[in-house]
Amino acid sequence: MVRPTACFLAATVLLPTVAWAAPEQVYQGTVGTARIVMMLSEDKAEIFGQYFYLTRRLDIDLSGSVRGQTLDLESRVTGDKLHLTRSGATLGGTLTTAKAKRLPVSLRPAGAPEGLPADLPPKLNAYERWHLTGLQLTPLQAETINGKTIRWYREPLSGIRLFRIESGYAAPALAAVDHALTRNQWQDVSAWFACTGYEGGPGTDVSEAQKPWLGTNHMSYVWSASWSCAGTAHPDFATAGHSFDMRTGRELKLDDLLHFGSTPVPAEESDAWYSYRSKRFAPAVVALLKRYHPDEMAKPAEGDEDGCDYSDPDVWDFPGWALSEKGLWLGAYFARVQRACDAPDWAILPWSALGLKPGERP
Repeated sequence: MVRPTACFLAATVLLPTVAWAAPEQVYQGTVGTARIVMMLSEDKAEIFGQYFYLTRRLDIDLSGSVRGQTLDLESRVTGDKLHLTRSGATLGGTLTTAKAKRLPVSLRPAGAPEGLPADLPPKLNAYERWHLTGLQLTPLQAETINGKTIRWYREPLSGIRLFRIESGYAAPALAAVDHALTRNQWQDVSAWFACTGYEGGPGTDVSEAQKPWLGTNHMSYVWSASWSCAGTAHPDFATAGHSFDMRTGRELKLDDLLHFGSTPVPAEESDAWYSYRSKRFAPAVVALLKRYHPDEMAKPAEGDEDGCDYSDPDVWDFPGWALSEKGLWLGAYFARVQRACDAPDWAILPWSALGLKPGERP
């Protein structure tokens, strides 16, 4: 599970990116005969960036210095060095590989990318959109789950797969959910391209969706990822759930299904919401889980440093979650040294615990 700024973002698995200190400029051009796209951002005498070859799309990091019209950059991933000179809006120079091979570089400001797929995530920047230009999803096998038909789609370069629902629900809701699934898939493809390993290959080890649960009125699936991106301190992993109301096509939030107290849940991301999650929500979740899973929720024995303390409310204030036939699954989130305790599969609250009658259950 991902928890940036103390809040789980179920919409996407976030991977490390460069922290830009100034407005970035996107270029397109060539290294030798190979086409590339590059993004650079200057901060006084320093310059940072990344680029990719259109054949592979994996990001290659850059950092270096600016002296007048001269830019010197190096990649910690590949060891390649670029010596570029600015002439008006263009850049030209050489790239020297780690094996001392010299290649000419010619770059010009990139226009708007063409041939973009439909249903891209709206928050992708220009460089990230260039990552996806010209790519398509390949339809794969169809299968039937609970009398409903799904079909998987695969992006060939990254291998990222995700399903679409073809039948079993009302057409307007199906269309809305399938649009959302397409956006989710392209977001995960974008994250895959952004994570390059220490030896220059893909840094993402796993990035896949489990088979969805298709209920009468709701759908839910879990996305799992693990990665070790160059420049990060250690490998990491995440589990994110996505759940939809198949009557309206709306993606659900955890507060829609699980809330405590007689007053409405405060606005998400507000100070009151963070306070609600830590002081009311998390302790109430612990109480419910103790009722239905007393053995798993028992506090570890004193001195057991490897024990997972699921009785600690702090690990439940921003849990991952998903729906299933059995009820609502919640994924605990632990600090770095105990990440192996994350997202236990037993942490399910039955539908009866949510106060829903059988006819109201998803």
